[in-house]
Amino acid sequence: MSNRLKRLTLSVINIVFIISSVCVYAQNPKLKKGKVTSKNYIEQVTFEFEKNKIVIPVEIEGKTYRFLLDTGAPNIISSELYEAIQPDHVANIPTEDANGMKQQLDVVTLKHLKIGAVEFEGFNALVFDLNGSSIFKCFGIDGFIGSNLLRHSVVQFNAEDRLLTLTDQPKKLGLNEKEGLKIKLVGSQSSPYIVIELDGTESRRETVLMDTGMGGFYNVSKRNYGIFKSENIFQPIGESTGASSISLFGETPTNTQTRVFLPELKINTTTFQNIITQTTADDGSKVGAELLNHGIMTIDFKRKRFYFKSTLETIDMSEPDIGFELTLKDKFFVVGYVWDTDLQDKLQYGDKILEVNGVVLDDSNFCKYVLKDAIINSENKFDISFEDNEGVIQNILVNKKELDTILADFNFQKN
Repeated sequence: MSNRLKRLTLSVINIVFIISSVCVYAQNPKLKKGKVTSKNYIEQVTFEFEKNKIVIPVEIEGKTYRFLLDTGAPNIISSELYEAIQPDHVANIPTEDANGMKQQLDVVTLKHLKIGAVEFEGFNALVFDLNGSSIFKCFGIDGFIGSNLLRHSVVQFNAEDRLLTLTDQPKKLGLNEKEGLKIKLVGSQSSPYIVIELDGTESRRETVLMDTGMGGFYNVSKRNYGIFKSENIFQPIGESTGASSISLFGETPTNTQTRVFLPELKINTTTFQNIITQTTADDGSKVGAELLNHGIMTIDFKRKRFYFKSTLETIDMSEPDIGFELTLKDKFFVVGYVWDTDLQDKLQYGDKILEVNGVVLDDSNFCKYVLKDAIINSENKFDISFEDNEGVIQNILVNKKELDTILADFNFQKN
């Protein structure tokens, strides 16, 4: 691979009331190094699970650090951790994020690390200034555990009990081989892709990245939506110009995306109904960590199999909706996309949210809402104070809408 083509594509952090995915696509053979020195292991580790983010303890040189587990990313360590452990430097690679912004990132070798009692040796990682981002600084993480480290193991996620299981013996998990889906591991990062079923007026199958770094349930790429558009899979229910994401190297440029209604999505034997999602600028579609709230998920990297087990055969994903999204800009919550046509002449991308139902949003509680509390909660009415793009402070009363009302606004009814 030439130096001109040797680049990493860093995708975005989607923020839709919660922070969602940080996915790093890295096509570089240096990231496919390392081995698991433990044998015949089955280890359970307790993890944190706030805003659909999986944070696990990782031991390096006798000290425990906080790492975000992201199957859509390679290993990453913070600049501070790099200074603390002084790992061997492997390379300096030109990188480009999803916005086309460029930086150089170092690749280093982590000689040893442990997750629980499972020992990993010689895995490479990127080095990035995580604390240079106000979002990552809130999380207080020291790095990412990515799919390139997990590729030799079977990984099971039980979000209800906050348990992560790592093993090289999948039979001990009691998995039913017939219920598994095939996984395609893509690139030197070994990113796990599965096939899901989409049902609208017609039915189709779609290959998606199983991305635990994305906090949402399902996003369809603009490219895939274009392919499915003539096949009556999705019903468009809005279009907006704005942004709802921040890349690692800067703010996302404004773009136009489409909001869509998907009647059914099937993963393994579980059917999810009444899904509202939106197109994204990413190259491919994704299923994210919201899935973990509905059952136990297992990724068998060794045998390239995927399992999802829910106590329910059918899950209704519909819920009242506020009609717009939030993103972050200059450490403020701002309006991202505005989907509801009743709101499009009142709210615009970049309007700074100052207060919601009497709660002031500022530096003092920024991390609280990034990490845990919802700005737009289960209430149905919201009195919102905001500063528009001309510096004028305004107030607006916003009501959530039920799915049937949203669809009726576009002359569409559920079957």
